[in-house]
Amino acid sequence: MEFMKGIAVMAPGVVEVRYDIPVPEIGDYEALLRVHACGFCNVTDMEILSGQGGLEGGAENMYPTVLGHEGAGEVIAIGKKVRNIKVGERWIHPNLRRNVGNGYHKAHGGMAEYGMVCDTQAMLEDGYVPAEPPWYRQHRFPETIDYIDAGVLLSLSESHSAAVNFGIGNGSKVLIYGAGPMGIALAMFSVLRGAHVTQVDRVGERLAIAKEVAGVQRTINSSEQSVSEVLGDEKFDVACDVVGLTEVIYEAGQYVRQGGLIGGMGVLRAHDRLVDVSRLPNNVSFHPLNFPYGEYDIMDETIAMIEDGRIDPKKFYSHVLPFTKIHEAMELVRTKKALKVILDFDREA
Repeated sequence: MEFMKGIAVMAPGVVEVRYDIPVPEIGDYEALLRVHACGFCNVTDMEILSGQGGLEGGAENMYPTVLGHEGAGEVIAIGKKVRNIKVGERWIHPNLRRNVGNGYHKAHGGMAEYGMVCDTQAMLEDGYVPAEPPWYRQHRFPETIDYIDAGVLLSLSESHSAAVNFGIGNGSKVLIYGAGPMGIALAMFSVLRGAHVTQVDRVGERLAIAKEVAGVQRTINSSEQSVSEVLGDEKFDVACDVVGLTEVIYEAGQYVRQGGLIGGMGVLRAHDRLVDVSRLPNNVSFHPLNFPYGEYDIMDETIAMIEDGRIDPKKFYSHVLPFTKIHEAMELVRTKKALKVILDFDREA
Protein backbone atom coordinates (compact mmCIF):
# COMPACT_ATOMS: atom_id res chain seq x y z
CA MET A 1 0.00 0.00 0.00
CA GLU A 2 1.28 3.45 -0.95
CA PHE A 3 0.62 6.48 1.22
CA MET A 4 0.14 10.17 0.50
CA LYS A 5 0.06 13.46 2.33
CA GLY A 6 -3.18 15.19 3.16
CA ILE A 7 -5.21 17.14 5.70
CA ALA A 8 -7.49 15.21 8.03
CA VAL A 9 -9.87 16.23 10.78
CA MET A 10 -9.11 13.70 13.48
CA ALA A 11 -11.95 14.82 15.77
CA PRO A 12 -14.03 17.98 16.11
CA GLY A 13 -11.55 20.84 16.57
CA VAL A 14 -8.52 18.67 15.80
CA VAL A 15 -6.95 18.92 12.34
CA GLU A 16 -3.59 17.46 11.32
CA VAL A 17 -1.34 17.16 8.30
CA ARG A 18 -1.02 13.43 7.76
CA TYR A 19 1.32 11.32 5.66
CA ASP A 20 -0.34 7.93 6.15
CA ILE A 21 -3.42 8.32 3.93
CA PRO A 22 -3.62 5.51 1.35
CA VAL A 23 -3.20 6.50 -2.28
CA PRO A 24 -6.45 5.51 -4.03
CA GLU A 25 -6.35 2.52 -6.37
CA ILE A 26 -8.35 3.36 -9.47
CA GLY A 27 -10.94 1.07 -11.00
CA ASP A 28 -11.64 0.45 -14.68
CA TYR A 29 -13.67 3.65 -15.12
CA GLU A 30 -11.61 5.93 -12.89
CA ALA A 31 -8.68 8.28 -13.35
CA LEU A 32 -6.00 9.16 -10.82
CA LEU A 33 -5.18 12.83 -10.31
CA ARG A 34 -2.19 14.54 -8.77
CA VAL A 35 -3.78 17.35 -6.76
CA HIS A 36 -1.97 20.68 -7.00
CA ALA A 37 -4.27 23.01 -5.07
CA CYS A 38 -7.45 23.03 -3.04
CA GLY A 39 -9.63 25.92 -1.93
CA PHE A 40 -10.55 26.15 1.73
CA CYS A 41 -14.34 26.53 2.03
CA ASN A 42 -15.10 29.21 4.62
CA VAL A 43 -18.34 27.50 5.66
CA THR A 44 -18.43 23.75 4.95
CA ASP A 45 -14.80 23.03 5.82
CA MET A 46 -15.07 25.09 9.01
CA GLU A 47 -18.26 23.23 9.99
CA ILE A 48 -16.54 19.87 9.54
CA LEU A 49 -13.57 21.13 11.54
CA SER A 50 -15.79 22.30 14.39
CA GLY A 51 -18.06 19.26 14.34
CA GLN A 52 -21.15 21.35 13.49
CA GLY A 53 -21.98 19.54 10.26
CA GLY A 54 -20.86 19.35 6.67
CA LEU A 55 -19.91 15.68 6.53
CA GLU A 56 -21.48 13.66 3.73
CA GLY A 57 -24.73 12.10 4.83
CA GLY A 58 -24.57 14.11 8.05
CA ALA A 59 -22.38 11.43 9.60
CA GLU A 60 -20.78 13.58 12.27
CA ASN A 61 -19.14 10.48 13.79
CA MET A 62 -17.13 9.74 10.63
CA TYR A 63 -13.81 11.02 11.92
CA PRO A 64 -10.97 10.96 11.05
CA THR A 65 -12.00 12.44 7.72
CA VAL A 66 -9.93 13.78 4.81
CA LEU A 67 -11.08 17.35 4.19
CA GLY A 68 -11.78 19.37 1.05
CA HIS A 69 -14.12 19.61 -1.94
CA GLU A 70 -12.47 22.40 -3.98
CA GLY A 71 -9.45 20.52 -5.28
CA ALA A 72 -7.81 20.90 -8.69
CA GLY A 73 -5.43 18.40 -10.21
CA GLU A 74 -3.87 16.76 -13.24
CA VAL A 75 -4.74 13.30 -14.55
CA ILE A 76 -1.70 11.02 -14.26
CA ALA A 77 -3.26 7.58 -14.89
CA ILE A 78 -6.50 6.14 -16.24
CA GLY A 79 -8.38 2.86 -15.87
CA LYS A 80 -8.59 0.45 -18.79
CA LYS A 81 -12.20 1.36 -19.68
CA VAL A 82 -11.77 5.13 -19.46
CA ARG A 83 -12.24 6.82 -22.84
CA ASN A 84 -13.45 10.35 -22.08
CA ILE A 85 -10.65 11.42 -19.73
CA LYS A 86 -7.03 11.74 -20.86
CA VAL A 87 -3.69 11.81 -19.06
CA GLY A 88 -2.55 15.42 -18.66
CA GLU A 89 -6.04 16.91 -18.44
CA ARG A 90 -7.01 19.20 -15.58
CA TRP A 91 -10.08 18.43 -13.46
CA ILE A 92 -11.70 19.91 -10.38
CA HIS A 93 -13.31 18.05 -7.49
CA PRO A 94 -11.05 15.01 -7.19
CA ASN A 95 -12.66 12.59 -4.80
CA LEU A 96 -11.82 9.59 -2.62
CA ARG A 97 -13.82 6.52 -1.74
CA ARG A 98 -16.04 6.77 1.33
CA ASN A 99 -13.75 4.32 3.10
CA VAL A 100 -10.36 5.82 2.29
CA GLY A 101 -8.45 3.11 4.11
CA ASN A 102 -6.10 2.99 7.10
CA GLY A 103 -9.01 4.14 9.30
CA TYR A 104 -9.79 7.30 7.30
CA HIS A 105 -13.12 8.44 5.91
CA LYS A 106 -13.58 11.39 3.59
CA ALA A 107 -15.37 14.70 3.45
CA HIS A 108 -14.83 14.51 -0.34
CA GLY A 109 -11.09 14.27 0.26
CA GLY A 110 -9.85 17.06 -2.01
CA MET A 111 -7.12 18.10 0.44
CA ALA A 112 -4.92 15.15 -0.36
CA GLU A 113 -1.99 14.61 -2.69
CA TYR A 114 -3.98 12.32 -4.98
CA GLY A 115 -7.64 11.90 -5.87
CA MET A 116 -9.93 10.37 -8.46
CA VAL A 117 -12.44 11.39 -11.07
CA CYS A 118 -14.77 9.00 -12.83
CA ASP A 119 -15.62 8.48 -16.49
CA THR A 120 -19.34 8.46 -15.80
CA GLN A 121 -20.18 8.76 -19.50
CA ALA A 122 -18.32 5.53 -20.29
CA MET A 123 -20.04 3.80 -17.37
CA LEU A 124 -23.48 4.76 -18.63
CA GLU A 125 -22.63 3.80 -22.21
CA ASP A 126 -21.55 0.37 -21.02
CA GLY A 127 -24.64 -0.11 -18.85
CA TYR A 128 -22.47 -0.43 -15.76
CA VAL A 129 -24.07 0.17 -12.36
CA PRO A 130 -21.32 0.69 -9.76
CA ALA A 131 -21.63 -0.40 -6.14
CA GLU A 132 -20.80 3.18 -5.15
CA PRO A 133 -22.52 5.93 -7.23
CA PRO A 134 -20.29 7.56 -9.85
CA TRP A 135 -19.12 11.09 -9.26
CA TYR A 136 -21.15 13.35 -11.49
CA ARG A 137 -19.88 16.39 -9.62
CA GLN A 138 -16.57 16.89 -11.39
CA HIS A 139 -15.45 18.96 -14.35
CA ARG A 140 -12.57 19.44 -16.75
CA PHE A 141 -10.92 22.87 -16.92
CA PRO A 142 -8.48 24.27 -19.51
CA GLU A 143 -4.76 24.96 -19.22
CA THR A 144 -5.55 28.68 -19.49
CA ILE A 145 -6.64 28.47 -15.83
CA ASP A 146 -3.85 27.63 -13.42
CA TYR A 147 -4.33 25.25 -10.49
CA ILE A 148 -4.39 28.00 -7.84
CA ASP A 149 -7.11 29.95 -9.67
CA ALA A 150 -9.01 26.70 -10.19
CA GLY A 151 -9.32 26.52 -6.40
CA VAL A 152 -12.19 29.04 -6.67
CA LEU A 153 -13.77 27.67 -9.86
CA LEU A 154 -16.33 25.57 -8.02
CA SER A 155 -17.31 28.48 -5.74
CA LEU A 156 -17.73 30.78 -8.73
CA SER A 157 -19.94 28.28 -10.55
CA GLU A 158 -22.02 27.69 -7.41
CA SER A 159 -22.68 31.42 -7.15
CA HIS A 160 -23.34 31.67 -10.88
CA SER A 161 -25.91 28.88 -10.69
CA ALA A 162 -27.51 30.52 -7.63
CA ALA A 163 -28.09 33.75 -9.54
CA VAL A 164 -29.84 31.70 -12.24
CA ASN A 165 -31.82 29.58 -9.78
CA PHE A 166 -33.06 32.69 -7.94
CA GLY A 167 -34.29 34.13 -11.24
CA ILE A 168 -32.08 37.22 -11.03
CA GLY A 169 -32.10 39.06 -14.33
CA ASN A 170 -32.08 42.40 -16.07
CA GLY A 171 -33.65 45.06 -13.87
CA SER A 172 -33.89 42.89 -10.73
CA LYS A 173 -33.48 44.66 -7.40
CA VAL A 174 -31.36 42.37 -5.24
CA LEU A 175 -30.39 42.55 -1.56
CA ILE A 176 -27.52 40.29 -0.46
CA TYR A 177 -26.50 39.65 3.14
CA GLY A 178 -22.88 38.50 3.33
CA ALA A 179 -19.78 39.68 1.46
CA GLY A 180 -17.55 36.66 1.73
CA PRO A 181 -16.27 35.07 -1.48
CA MET A 182 -19.66 33.47 -2.22
CA GLY A 183 -21.63 36.61 -1.47
CA ILE A 184 -19.36 38.75 -3.63
CA ALA A 185 -19.52 36.21 -6.45
CA LEU A 186 -23.32 36.10 -6.24
CA ALA A 187 -23.34 39.91 -6.39
CA MET A 188 -21.01 39.88 -9.40
CA PHE A 189 -23.12 37.41 -11.38
CA SER A 190 -26.25 39.35 -10.43
CA VAL A 191 -24.72 42.57 -11.75
CA LEU A 192 -23.54 40.78 -14.90
CA ARG A 193 -27.14 39.65 -15.41
CA GLY A 194 -28.33 43.27 -15.22
CA ALA A 195 -29.42 43.51 -11.58
CA HIS A 196 -29.09 46.43 -9.18
CA VAL A 197 -27.46 45.07 -6.02
CA THR A 198 -27.34 46.25 -2.41
CA GLN A 199 -24.91 44.26 -0.25
CA VAL A 200 -24.79 44.06 3.56
CA ASP A 201 -21.85 42.91 5.67
CA ARG A 202 -20.11 43.77 8.95
CA VAL A 203 -16.61 43.99 7.45
CA GLY A 204 -15.90 47.19 5.57
CA GLU A 205 -12.92 45.76 3.68
CA ARG A 206 -15.12 43.07 2.18
CA LEU A 207 -17.74 45.58 1.10
CA ALA A 208 -14.99 47.58 -0.61
CA ILE A 209 -14.04 44.42 -2.54
CA ALA A 210 -17.71 43.93 -3.46
CA LYS A 211 -17.79 47.39 -4.99
CA GLU A 212 -14.51 46.93 -6.85
CA VAL A 213 -14.92 43.34 -8.04
CA ALA A 214 -18.67 42.87 -8.35
CA GLY A 215 -19.71 46.40 -9.25
CA VAL A 216 -22.22 46.52 -6.40
CA GLN A 217 -24.13 49.78 -6.56
CA ARG A 218 -24.72 50.18 -2.80
CA THR A 219 -23.22 48.69 0.35
CA ILE A 220 -24.33 48.79 3.98
CA ASN A 221 -21.81 48.21 6.76
CA SER A 222 -24.07 46.76 9.45
CA SER A 223 -21.40 47.20 12.13
CA GLU A 224 -21.66 50.98 11.63
CA GLN A 225 -25.08 51.52 10.06
CA SER A 226 -28.62 50.41 10.83
CA VAL A 227 -29.91 48.38 7.89
CA SER A 228 -33.49 49.29 8.75
CA GLU A 229 -32.69 53.00 8.82
CA VAL A 230 -30.87 52.86 5.50
CA LEU A 231 -33.53 50.79 3.72
CA GLY A 232 -36.67 52.04 5.44
CA ASP A 233 -39.68 50.71 3.52
CA GLU A 234 -37.67 49.79 0.41
CA LYS A 235 -38.55 46.44 -1.16
CA PHE A 236 -36.52 44.09 -3.36
CA ASP A 237 -37.33 41.43 -5.91
CA VAL A 238 -34.83 39.05 -4.34
CA ALA A 239 -33.22 39.13 -0.89
CA CYS A 240 -30.49 36.54 -0.20
CA ASP A 241 -28.92 35.13 2.94
CA VAL A 242 -25.37 34.10 2.10
CA VAL A 243 -24.37 34.16 5.78
CA GLY A 244 -26.17 30.97 6.79
CA LEU A 245 -28.31 32.10 9.73
CA THR A 246 -32.08 31.83 10.11
CA GLU A 247 -32.16 35.28 11.72
CA VAL A 248 -30.67 36.71 8.53
CA ILE A 249 -33.36 34.91 6.49
CA TYR A 250 -36.05 36.54 8.65
CA GLU A 251 -34.45 39.98 8.37
CA ALA A 252 -33.98 39.67 4.62
CA GLY A 253 -37.59 38.60 4.25
CA GLN A 254 -39.00 41.87 5.53
CA TYR A 255 -37.45 43.68 2.55
CA VAL A 256 -38.97 41.43 -0.14
CA ARG A 257 -41.84 42.80 -2.24
CA GLN A 258 -45.12 40.95 -2.57
CA GLY A 259 -44.50 38.06 -4.92
CA GLY A 260 -40.74 38.34 -4.44
CA LEU A 261 -38.22 35.74 -3.34
CA ILE A 262 -36.10 35.05 -0.27
CA GLY A 263 -32.97 33.12 -1.30
CA GLY A 264 -31.39 30.95 1.36
CA MET A 265 -27.92 30.33 -0.06
CA GLY A 266 -25.87 30.33 3.16
CA VAL A 267 -25.27 26.88 4.65
CA LEU A 268 -27.24 26.70 7.90
CA ARG A 269 -25.41 25.36 10.95
CA ALA A 270 -26.35 22.06 12.56
CA HIS A 271 -27.99 23.84 15.51
CA ASP A 272 -29.84 26.39 13.34
CA ARG A 273 -31.57 24.57 10.49
CA LEU A 274 -35.29 25.01 11.22
CA VAL A 275 -36.88 27.94 9.40
CA ASP A 276 -40.05 29.20 11.09
CA VAL A 277 -42.24 30.11 8.11
CA SER A 278 -44.58 32.04 10.40
CA ARG A 279 -41.81 34.65 10.62
CA LEU A 280 -41.66 35.07 6.85
CA PRO A 281 -43.86 37.68 5.14
CA ASN A 282 -47.03 36.61 3.36
CA ASN A 283 -47.08 36.11 -0.42
CA VAL A 284 -43.36 35.63 -0.95
CA SER A 285 -41.39 32.56 -2.00
CA PHE A 286 -38.66 31.00 0.13
CA HIS A 287 -36.07 29.29 -2.06
CA PRO A 288 -33.67 27.18 0.03
CA LEU A 289 -30.37 26.63 -1.75
CA ASN A 290 -28.12 25.61 1.15
CA PHE A 291 -26.55 23.12 -1.24
CA PRO A 292 -25.78 24.23 -4.80
CA TYR A 293 -27.81 23.07 -7.76
CA GLY A 294 -26.73 23.16 -11.40
CA GLU A 295 -23.21 24.42 -10.71
CA TYR A 296 -21.60 21.86 -13.03
CA ASP A 297 -24.12 22.47 -15.78
CA ILE A 298 -23.14 26.14 -15.88
CA MET A 299 -19.40 25.65 -15.38
CA ASP A 300 -18.46 25.84 -19.06
CA GLU A 301 -20.16 29.24 -19.21
CA THR A 302 -18.30 30.31 -16.06
CA ILE A 303 -14.99 29.17 -17.57
CA ALA A 304 -15.75 31.09 -20.77
CA MET A 305 -16.33 34.24 -18.70
CA ILE A 306 -12.91 33.77 -17.10
CA GLU A 307 -11.24 33.21 -20.44
CA ASP A 308 -12.77 36.30 -22.04
CA GLY A 309 -11.78 38.50 -19.09
CA ARG A 310 -15.17 39.21 -17.57
CA ILE A 311 -14.15 37.38 -14.38
CA ASP A 312 -10.78 37.39 -12.64
CA PRO A 313 -10.61 34.42 -10.24
CA LYS A 314 -7.68 36.02 -8.39
CA LYS A 315 -10.10 38.59 -7.00
CA PHE A 316 -11.89 35.90 -5.02
CA TYR A 317 -9.04 34.69 -2.83
CA SER A 318 -6.65 36.67 -0.69
CA HIS A 319 -4.08 34.11 0.50
CA VAL A 320 -2.17 31.15 -0.97
CA LEU A 321 -0.50 28.96 1.65
CA PRO A 322 1.40 25.67 1.63
CA PHE A 323 -0.95 22.87 2.69
CA THR A 324 1.14 22.35 5.81
CA LYS A 325 -0.09 25.72 7.10
CA ILE A 326 -3.68 24.56 7.49
CA HIS A 327 -3.87 25.97 11.03
CA GLU A 328 -2.85 29.40 9.79
CA ALA A 329 -5.48 29.13 7.05
CA MET A 330 -8.14 28.26 9.61
CA GLU A 331 -7.25 31.24 11.78
CA LEU A 332 -7.26 33.64 8.83
CA VAL A 333 -10.73 32.45 7.88
CA ARG A 334 -12.04 32.40 11.45
CA THR A 335 -10.93 35.97 12.11
CA LYS A 336 -12.11 37.12 8.65
CA LYS A 337 -8.61 38.33 7.80
CA ALA A 338 -8.76 36.24 4.65
CA LEU A 339 -11.40 36.49 1.97
CA LYS A 340 -10.52 32.95 0.93
CA VAL A 341 -7.44 30.74 1.26
CA ILE A 342 -6.08 28.40 -1.42
CA LEU A 343 -3.87 25.58 -0.17
CA ASP A 344 -0.91 24.77 -2.42
CA PHE A 345 -0.06 21.05 -2.48
CA ASP A 346 3.16 21.66 -4.42
CA ARG A 347 4.67 23.43 -1.42
CA GLU A 348 5.26 22.10 2.08
CA ALA A 349 6.65 25.34 3.54
